[in-house]
Amino acid sequence: MMRVLLSLLALAAGPSSGGFVEDFEHDMRIGQGGRWALAQQINGRVRLVPAPARSGRALLATAGPKRGETVAKADLVARVATMPAGTQLSIAFDLRIPAASPRDSLQLVDVECAICGESGNPGIRLYLRRGRLRIDRAKIGIRHAWTRDDAPVLAPDRWHRITWQLRLDPGEAGAARVLLDGREVLAARGATLADTPRIGADRVQIGITANSNAVPAMAWFDNIAVTVRR
Repeated sequence: MMRVLLSLLALAAGPSSGGFVEDFEHDMRIGQGGRWALAQQINGRVRLVPAPARSGRALLATAGPKRGETVAKADLVARVATMPAGTQLSIAFDLRIPAASPRDSLQLVDVECAICGESGNPGIRLYLRRGRLRIDRAKIGIRHAWTRDDAPVLAPDRWHRITWQLRLDPGEAGAARVLLDGREVLAARGATLADTPRIGADRVQIGITANSNAVPAMAWFDNIAVTVRR
């Protein structure tokens, strides 16, 4: 695991070659050259609201319950320049989930490839299971998620800072590390990209990218920082 840690710590060194920040203090520009390419609102909604328990504004994502095979979505999608194998990607954001909302079966961030020519836009996802952060790799053909059962649980009605660091690769050179409030809660090594003819990722989705619960879910997001080093 030390090698995973050292490879990902390289994210802190060297110049950035892409990425963006979003604090939601200005009106969102969606499409037509804006920061966000689109908003996914399938039985869900994203909107700017006064941030709870802090000054300024935040993004409020509300997603309805799962209906049959259709999951609700309430997220923003950023299209970035293609990130090939070897790219180091960091996605940091503040998250707050109210006590009345589930902290289970909620997907928060997707890193996908829309140009790979594969159905379903292959990629990996950061999600919550029983309040703990996990990484799902099913969409790149790997059944078992990366998990750590002794990791801290996200507290309700509290702002948390989450950082997801990735080294993108379709094989063993790939790696992932997750920090919760500055503390490492998950680290793993292995494929983080689909092994397709056009290997890479080109979009980041953040919000409630899927709610698989039988009840509605909501969450606030703030201070998003995406850093890309190729």
